[in-house]
Formats: sequence, structure tokens, C-alpha cells
Amino acid sequence: MYRICSIFFVVILLRTTNIATEPTGVLFLISSQDTTYHRPLAARLRDDIINQAESQFSNTDYIITVHMLHEIFNFPSYWAIKNAIPLVRSKLLGEHVKWVVWLEESTHVSLQPLLEQLALEDATRHIYLGHALYEDQANIRHHFAFHKDSEWFPFPFQRAGIVFSRALIVKTAEAMESAHLYSSPFIIDMEHELALFIYNEVKSNDVDVERSSEGLTGAATSNSTKRVLMHKAHYICARLDENAHDNMTEKCAMYAKPMDRSHCNSLRAHNIFFAVKTCKRFHFERIPIIKSTWGPIATHIRYYSDVADSKIPTRTTGVPNTEIGHCDKTLTILKLALQEIDEFNTNLENAVPKQDEHARIYWLVLADDDTLLSIPNLCTLLGCFNHTNNIYLGERYGFHHNINNGFNYITSGGGVAMSLPAVRKLIGHCHCNHPQDADDMLLGMCFTNLDVPIIHSQQFHQLRPQDYPVELLALDPPISFHKFYDLDPISAYKLYFDNADQQLLLNTKELSYK
Repeated sequence: MYRICSIFFVVILLRTTNIATEPTGVLFLISSQDTTYHRPLAARLRDDIINQAESQFSNTDYIITVHMLHEIFNFPSYWAIKNAIPLVRSKLLGEHVKWVVWLEESTHVSLQPLLEQLALEDATRHIYLGHALYEDQANIRHHFAFHKDSEWFPFPFQRAGIVFSRALIVKTAEAMESAHLYSSPFIIDMEHELALFIYNEVKSNDVDVERSSEGLTGAATSNSTKRVLMHKAHYICARLDENAHDNMTEKCAMYAKPMDRSHCNSLRAHNIFFAVKTCKRFHFERIPIIKSTWGPIATHIRYYSDVADSKIPTRTTGVPNTEIGHCDKTLTILKLALQEIDEFNTNLENAVPKQDEHARIYWLVLADDDTLLSIPNLCTLLGCFNHTNNIYLGERYGFHHNINNGFNYITSGGGVAMSLPAVRKLIGHCHCNHPQDADDMLLGMCFTNLDVPIIHSQQFHQLRPQDYPVELLALDPPISFHKFYDLDPISAYKLYFDNADQQLLLNTKELSYK
């Protein structure tokens, strides 16, 4: 169900005095992933917090504890804050802990300014603090919550850091034990779903209505007296403004940083095979958009359909198209794609003269025919992973999670990146119960049963650009978007991906001159 390991760090910094004082415990939780790329980033953040505590807070009454969550929890949804809170309350919330600070591997923490600000707050109140995000319009990503007026509802930006009072952790855990209804079996956007659960299920008489209702409309304020909303903390920033004055780092005790790629390897477009899933209905509606955007940059791309069409061309799967699911079709595509990849790599090995080993195909990326992709940004990310390992990567969703049940999966619309060993393992063990089963969920369930980790990247997007907060899209270069409705896909592609394409062309020209 869960595991608590001895791998954690605690710094106890007690002032040397005869006056008895109650220590203030601050528990830092890093929402980490157990991969060769993410582990060092989380460890570096952990060590940085500990070093700050040791150097800046000698002779004080703080107890600083830091955990990397993948080391202490092993249930499928440990990454979702709401699902982890009950175990945090029962297993990690020591008697002196006043504050719980939830971080990601790329969060920057300036410990002294943070603790100075928390000293002004009351941990006995039901509060959580962070950088507030808002959505411009109700969308499926948030289950169309507040569809009549979605803009007023604040939810936290986890990569910037979220601070929870001890009282709220306890109250939320109690609410989870007694809550008998929840709107959706899916975990899609855990920050919004956490904020919505607290708003709906956690009641508190100590809420400061004026402060909690910052940015609310009058209608929402009138019903918010006993509801808990996040507080926008001025010292928790979406990101560091590079054009700001030097005191910006002092003003922002925590902020989100782009993911560090400095130790990643280089990868080229010819190392990736793109399998595009389409059907006859969309041959001349969607495929031309791919051919006008990212298709020409792909060295290896194949369009798989229910019919063969030489004008595109497509390769038929031999599987009739279904309105939903596409399970049989997707598994067939993976088998056909792997066969073609193996043939290419074998011919490369047998070629005379011997071909460059780096010309091989290492990765298979599955995309829909209404997926926009940035191949340069994808290459940058995949270069952070070892293609000889079992890698299954994209935007992670969760399904039917509680402590014992449920599984994670990569939602396919944003693109699914897999190493060849992972694909071989999958097609050797995975089968569809019904042709119309949800293909992406089946892949996730199969990979889970095969002990292949589901690796999440916020650079993949199941929905359109307008369905995501601007703070999230501004942090790391997007890799994908999905769905063409109410969107000019050509304009969206130029806005988000054209610069990376131009840089790729420039780098290619420079290499050709050498």
C-alpha cells in the first residue's frame, strides 16, 4: 500500500537557551519521479534546502524535514497531492510540524525569506498559500467546473510551491475519510482538483472571507463564508523575472524554474519514428495540417489508417475504424511501426559502407491526426532519457485512484513517446478485451502491470493552448497540443513552435558547413 523509507533528511536547529520554546517544524515534500533524469533534480533541491537550513538557521527553533515522495510512497497516485494528504497526516506530520510545503523538482526555494513570511501566518488556521492560477473559460480539463463563471476560482501552481497549514492538512484528511461523493474518477489537473475538493468538502469557521474571496464575483463571495480558498501569496511567484531588479530573488521566496536540461544528450529528428493514427474521414481534413506544420521535419513518419490511400500515403491497419476506443487499431499500429523500425535499423547495420550508429531509430512516438508537435522540443526532452531503458512518456492522467486501486496512463492526444524496449515489452504482453477499449488507458494499465514507469512531462498537452494557464505554457517550451476545434492550428503552431523549428534549421545548416 505504501512504504516509509529511512531515506530522508531532518535538520533540527534549536536555540541554545534556558527558556523553553516550542519548535516550529516545516515539512518539505518534493513531488519527485523515480527516473535517471528526475532523481538528481529532486536530490539537488533537497540538498539545497538542507544546506540553507544548516548555514542560515543555526541557534534557532526550527525543525526542517525534507522528503522526496517517490522514495517513501509507492502507491500509484502518490503524485496527486489530494491522494497523498491522508498518509502525510498519518505518517509524516510530526507533533512539531506547523507547515507542509509541497514542491516539484524544479521549484526554487529561498528558505530564510520563506520562513520569515510563514512566521507572520497562523498555522492553526485552515489556509494554503501559493501562486494563484485562473482559467479563462470552463473546459473539460477541469470537468467544466463553474461553467457559468470559471474565472473567479483560484487554484495553485504547484511548480511554484504550495504551503499548507497543519490545520488544513488535518482537516482535508478528515474530509477525505468522510466524503461520499466525488465528481470524476479521473485525475487530470491535480492542482485544480485539489482546490475544488477543499472548496467543496472542507468547511472552516476561521476563514477570513475578505482575504479568501480575493478576485471573486459578488455571487461567489456570498456563498464562501465557510469554504476554504487558497490565498495568493505575494512571495510565491510563477517564475523569476529576468528583467527585474536584483531584489527579485528576495521578493520571491519560492518560484518555478524551467526544467534543467544541461546534462541531457543531443537527439536528432531521424532518431524518432512518428506513427500517426488517422482514418479515412480525416485524410483531407487533418493530414494536410500535419504536412503543413511538423510533418516535413520528421525524417520517419507513417500515417496509419483504416484504408490505404496512395495520395497521402497511408498504410492500412486492416482494423475497421471505431467511433471510440481504438484499442485494436493502436496495438496494430505499434506492431506495424516496430516492424518497420526493425527493418530500417537492420538495413542500417548491414549497409556497406557501415552507417553511423547515431542514424538509428531509438524512439517511437504515437500521435493523433489532430496533434500538433514540436519535434525540436521533443528531441531536447528525449535526450534526457536512456533509450535502452523502458520509457513511456507524456502527459500523465490517473484513473479510479485510491490507496489500493487505480492506475496511471499517458493520454494519447498529446502524444506518447516510447523507447523501443518498452514497445517490445508491451506488444508481447498486452491485448485488447474489446476493439473499442480506450487505447491510451489500456496502454497505461498494461505498462503498469509490466512494471514500466509512467513518466510525466508538463510539456505534452492533451488539449488546446487556450485550455492551459499562461504561466504553465511560459515555463518550459511546449511539445504538443491536441484538438483543432475553435482553433487555427497553423497559427497556433507558428506561435508556439516556429521559433524552435527555425533554430533547428539554423543548427542543421551550421552542421552541414562543418
